[in-house]
Amino acid sequence: MSRKQVDHDYTLRSMSNLMGERWKKVNDGGERSLIKAPSSASISSQGAASSSSSGAAGAPAGAPAAAPSSSSNNGDLERAARKQFQQDVTPGFVYVLAAFSALGGFLYGYDTGVISGAMLMLKREMQLSALWQEVLISSTVAAAALSALLGGFLNGLFGRRVCILLASFFFTLGGIVLSTAPGKEALLAGRIIVGVGLGIVSMTVPVYIAEASPPHLRGQLVTVNTLFITGGQFTASLIDGAFSYLQHDGWRYMLGLSVIPAVLQFLGFLFLPESPRWLIQCGLTQKARRVLSQIRGNQNIDEEYDSIKNSIEEEEKDSSGGEQKPGTEGRRVASWQENE
Repeated sequence: MSRKQVDHDYTLRSMSNLMGERWKKVNDGGERSLIKAPSSASISSQGAASSSSSGAAGAPAGAPAAAPSSSSNNGDLERAARKQFQQDVTPGFVYVLAAFSALGGFLYGYDTGVISGAMLMLKREMQLSALWQEVLISSTVAAAALSALLGGFLNGLFGRRVCILLASFFFTLGGIVLSTAPGKEALLAGRIIVGVGLGIVSMTVPVYIAEASPPHLRGQLVTVNTLFITGGQFTASLIDGAFSYLQHDGWRYMLGLSVIPAVLQFLGFLFLPESPRWLIQCGLTQKARRVLSQIRGNQNIDEEYDSIKNSIEEEEKDSSGGEQKPGTEGRRVASWQENE
């Protein structure tokens, strides 16, 4: 075989390797076989084998031929096949988890958008001055900003799941207060309560989705939260238009319907697990492995578990010496969860 032919064959194999791994259906009773392009290591070994074989042709008859390292190539192929399988077969539980988490984004968009239509009816029924209109609108944003400042501390102390449950509780309580408010003072209290929930959920939901999602879907699932925010704003405009025809108390339905997704999220997170990264950070390694296995289905979690653990150790190593390591403030609070 000429040198030009070998280089041409090597180029074709490299292009095939860049195309990655694909699933191909075969006629074997409905089963699937993994058709994988040769890895760069196997190409190199094949090229070396070809070179050695061509060299062996011109070598003396008694010269020994170099045997390829098949064991290392088989290990690379097995790891690559397992990684491709994990990317192609994603448990549906991950999408359920992301959807229930993104309900917080929906509530964020709804509660910030619904007030624009409700205020048109409130200022007429309650004779609100311009100052009170500004206070009712801005109080939610102010409360959200203050609670968001505490979001990082609360996430580290209690965990992502507890913070989302807490935010859902504030959304539910605030919606009930707003829908039954007898006067503008009660409206102000309800708007502040909702603002606290907005601040907590804006700091927690993206973190929870990112930490619970598999690496190859992390970016896509995190953007679901943004999609739900815009969906909440759009839904708020539809609700405002639907109840604007009521002469009295239409604003109560506008402000009170946020209770439905808040209760749905609260009930859902009673059964959803905690973030595996937070559990590892708090030293709850056994529970973290159980949660990670639950989220990933029957897939091998050893590599991902080790990757999370190593990244946490590197973060703690980079922290200043003598100070309390990140996440250790939640170990005392979460230690009781280890026996669940």
